[in-house]
Amino acid sequence: MLSNLDYLYGLKREGIKFDLDVMRNFADMLGHPENRFSSFHITGSNGKGSTSEFIYSILRQKFSAGLYTSPHLVRFNERIVVNDEMIPDRYIDSFIEKYKPMVEDLAKTNRNPTFFEVTTMMAFQYFSDMKIDYASVEVGLGGRLDATNIIKPLVSIITQVGYEHADKLGCSLTSIAYEKGGIIKEGRPIVLQDQKPEVVRTIKSISQVRGSPLVMLDPSRIKNLTLSESGTAFDFEGINDSYHLETELIGEYQALNAATAVLAVEESGIDVDSSDIVRGIKNAKWPGRLEIINRNPLIIIDAAHNPPAVNKMVNTFRKVFNKKPMIVAGILSDKDSYAYFHVIRQISDRIIFTTPEEKERAVDPKKLYDLYGHLFTEARVIPDPIEAVSEAAKRSDFVLVTGSIYLIGTIKGYYEKKGEKVMV
Repeated sequence: MLSNLDYLYGLKREGIKFDLDVMRNFADMLGHPENRFSSFHITGSNGKGSTSEFIYSILRQKFSAGLYTSPHLVRFNERIVVNDEMIPDRYIDSFIEKYKPMVEDLAKTNRNPTFFEVTTMMAFQYFSDMKIDYASVEVGLGGRLDATNIIKPLVSIITQVGYEHADKLGCSLTSIAYEKGGIIKEGRPIVLQDQKPEVVRTIKSISQVRGSPLVMLDPSRIKNLTLSESGTAFDFEGINDSYHLETELIGEYQALNAATAVLAVEESGIDVDSSDIVRGIKNAKWPGRLEIINRNPLIIIDAAHNPPAVNKMVNTFRKVFNKKPMIVAGILSDKDSYAYFHVIRQISDRIIFTTPEEKERAVDPKKLYDLYGHLFTEARVIPDPIEAVSEAAKRSDFVLVTGSIYLIGTIKGYYEKKGEKVMV
């Protein structure tokens, strides 16, 4: 018998739809749960997940707060969090059972809501039922026509803008920035992290038309940056105060994301003090970003899957870790594999090509070997990801698993089931 979660996953056959009509109709049917809490809305090609977590963690220090992100690493429930607890299975079951008739009615009058649309509405209804004060809501794809864009946030946030999903969002930075700028609401502030001229020009234009104050992150306000295996520390001069911030997330880009989150919370006018902000940044957890999941051998997972992300990850990796890892990598067909493997070889000449757990979109590891194996001194193909990591761990005491969130999720889940604890 088909489970409720299987039913929800079955809606993936509808693909991604770029219109808000069905979401608005769905919200009407539920009495607009998205209007029963205040929100922050975060988009970007890279950095939006970490920034969403930083904002949530700051809010959580003083208020009842929710976090909506995607995709998940190990369990679907990771996508929807309230007060540090994932949405329970029983709520998922009850929501789908209650609203499945509505989903099917919408198909008769318009079209079937997609997997992401139903999941988004579930998040908003759960946040409403839990009576949260604030939610940090990450965009799925783009912004203007993303299912999340029925909310009216206190502040909109745009992190870094790149060419990922150019087939859907447009083939220039200007057109992609326009789509992401679609989350800017009339009179509501917009915080922009990206500094590329085309992006700044586009977002500035939208913000002016909508009367939305534009706050731009100035990286020069981040000082005394230090990176280590334990995380990132830096000083930041915000709008209201100056802070010494520490996070267990590793990378210069994580300092940018944390600073962006601070600006967003400051600009919102919410009553938080500097200690809430410092504690929120320190308590933030965002798995799968240079995350150590095992110490002996040392196994690190990282979700970098496009050229800007892998460049940043490689730069950070070289600063923090002083030896070469055995790489285990797999990638999806909609990613720039040529750029990816030419960058990742900078940190190691040993690699095992494997398969992410997204069979329909995963690139055959044999094809990756044929295309990029020559870039490495030692290259092998092991299609099963668990076998690939196990073999890597036999051959090296330092392993990096990367290339796809679907790959690192599989590995993280495997080590969690083994019950191996990371000694910190």
